[in-house]
Amino acid sequence: MTRFVKVFVAAFALLAVASIAVQAQHLISTKSGFVNRTEGKVFILRADSEDGSKGRASLGTQMRDGDSVITEADSFAELLLSPGSYLRLNENSEARAINTAFGEIRFELVKGSAIAEVATANEQVSNINKNSPLEIVTPHGTVSIAKDGIYRLDTIDANTLVQVRQGELFIGDRNQFLAGRATKIKRGNAVKLTGGTVGNSDIAKVNKDASDRFDAWSFNRANTLMAANVSALRRSRTMSALSYGWIYDSFYNCYTYIPRRGLWYSPYGFGFFNSYGNCLYYYPFGYNPYWSNPYGNGGSAGGGAAALPSRVIAGNDRAPIQRSIEGRRIDTNPGFGADRGASDFGGRAISTSSASSVSTISTAAPTRTESPAASGGGGRSGPPTRP
Repeated sequence: MTRFVKVFVAAFALLAVASIAVQAQHLISTKSGFVNRTEGKVFILRADSEDGSKGRASLGTQMRDGDSVITEADSFAELLLSPGSYLRLNENSEARAINTAFGEIRFELVKGSAIAEVATANEQVSNINKNSPLEIVTPHGTVSIAKDGIYRLDTIDANTLVQVRQGELFIGDRNQFLAGRATKIKRGNAVKLTGGTVGNSDIAKVNKDASDRFDAWSFNRANTLMAANVSALRRSRTMSALSYGWIYDSFYNCYTYIPRRGLWYSPYGFGFFNSYGNCLYYYPFGYNPYWSNPYGNGGSAGGGAAALPSRVIAGNDRAPIQRSIEGRRIDTNPGFGADRGASDFGGRAISTSSASSVSTISTAAPTRTESPAASGGGGRSGPPTRP
């Protein structure tokens, strides 16, 4: 009987560890183009497809060189580039992966609109930097990005409009950028690419008060990734500070970003932490002053979007959250830990599980066959699994 009890306890412990481990599963990948979010009808066209047929793209789909992701009407997609960086596609858009290697990330915007939220070599996590810029090819020219920022590209029949909401970019390919022969476009400016040389007449100021549904969706996703960061850390409170990069959160059903050090701000101004303790250590706990509960679901581009200034939704205005708060500590008060423990920063109730371990995905991209849930919550008990 004693032996039976020991075996039973051991088996129960293994099951408990396994169930907890999937709550905080890291994505170990050496390639960009991992599909992190789809809404509506999103398809992938493989480069080696013999008949040109498209398959349904969903969370866990990994693009290979030459593959294309295509969105239809009322559809959006989010691709992971490198830790902290994302490429988001508007409806009726298509992006092709030219090179998915981290050291030479290169995508082509075939049609439609895209927003690149880029984190450069912050804390030695990202692979986008001045020596290996992100390159985006458009029908009317190529841009290279090597600085934190938010960049929007819209293809039109005769030109491509490029807006620098945050950061700076260069007009030119990787070789021109590295040789210092690319044209710099600074923050707050927009440039119209026509296939020829960029002149002063092609550069204008960004309209900070203009935004659309795509801008709101991208803002929602940035906010949801922040909420997923806190949610994932709460579910795995023993996570080591050495654990950084992409981590899956089952509540929001997506991979979020874990920085290498205590607190890091995304180009949108949302705070990301590397341990649950830091969520309570830093004030105001990675909180964007423009953030509100309607954005916690990360889904609808409507809702409370109209309540925020257009320049905030579009990522044009970060002034209110540019502040230095390292080392400041807030006094704990009754209800802070307990009350906030009942919900995450997305305003949605979650469980406060016990400490968990971290497991590793050894392959580049887990996949799944079913489409992700329409809501931001996901409702899955673990990360996507390989067929």
